[in-house]
Amino acid sequence: MQYTITVFSDRGETLLDDVFEAESDGQAREEGIRRLNESGYAHHAARVTRSGRLIHFERAYLRRIVPASS
Repeated sequence: MQYTITVFSDRGETLLDDVFEAESDGQAREEGIRRLNESGYAHHAARVTRSGRLIHFERAYLRRIVPASS
């Protein structure tokens, strides 16, 4: 099955949007977490989805509100 992993910055910008294959939702969740750790995005907001179904969601804990630059 095909899964999508998406990682977001504190401001909601997309940092990573990648597609990968896995045999099950459980394996996709593990693969998504592995990819987050390897890419340095372990503590960013992220999700793994399959055909609109949410498999994994990680909430980012913001240290402070950062104003958007113009």
